[in-house]
Amino acid sequence: MIAIQKKAALRIRKLLGLMIFLSLLISTLAAEKNEEKAGLLGPWKATTELSYVVASGNTSTSTFSLGINFTRKWAKDTLTLKSFILRSSATTVKRRAEGTETDFEIIEESTKELVAENYLLSGQYDRNFSKKLRGQLGASWERNKFSGIDRRYMLIGGLGYSWIDTKQTQVKIDAGITCTSRKYIGQDADSFAGFRFNLFAEQKISDKSSISSQFIFDDNLKDIQDWRYDWTNSIAASISRSLALKASYRILHTNAPAMTNLPLYDPEGQPTGLTVPFVLKKLDTFFTTSIVINF
Repeated sequence: MIAIQKKAALRIRKLLGLMIFLSLLISTLAAEKNEEKAGLLGPWKATTELSYVVASGNTSTSTFSLGINFTRKWAKDTLTLKSFILRSSATTVKRRAEGTETDFEIIEESTKELVAENYLLSGQYDRNFSKKLRGQLGASWERNKFSGIDRRYMLIGGLGYSWIDTKQTQVKIDAGITCTSRKYIGQDADSFAGFRFNLFAEQKISDKSSISSQFIFDDNLKDIQDWRYDWTNSIAASISRSLALKASYRILHTNAPAMTNLPLYDPEGQPTGLTVPFVLKKLDTFFTTSIVINF
């Protein structure tokens, strides 16, 4: 099992490394073109959000997140590719003194542990039927081990409607049917049809700043109580045409969360070799500040 997990982690690192390389390559090519071309030869546009925080001293923590979006538009079609990585680790230091009261040595033992991990790959194709109405097809893969999700594949097909679409304000809604294959850690895989609703709104405060909100609701049609939502609110301020600062608050709520097995100890604190089921929390929140690079 450990060998399989190592191989899976290695494949993920290679895939993410390839995506970062492609992002830099495509972004460089796009930056070299001063004029956009119409039609099939139109250029890709790329946006990268990068955040990295390190704390050291008596405690040591590090958090890294990277989001890369590619978009290509034709006359009536739009193709969007997205990826997201979040990893957070903490180092715990245990100290003890060995020797006598007047002659002793400090012994330190450090243990580094991954405390948060989230990966997402997705793609979506949009076809405009009119100025406001569009059709959509999409696919995604997600892993969030600390929420108990070993893998989740999703296919979606639906319709979108641009309620408000001006230079200052955008309000868009999408709705569709999903097909999901999901595997919680330590459990068998499950497949089901579902329903998705997506609301996106963005308002420009000034020429260089804006606020946005995206609310995504997913429901399992095989088990109506198995619903979840992903709600992100952001504020961004441009530094230049290519750079911006962004702060986001993300809420992930799962009404029927995954379960995990906890080791069982006896009343004296000794391991029994048994495990008991434990339901994970329904709510996860993320607050990030990042730099946004537009290519």
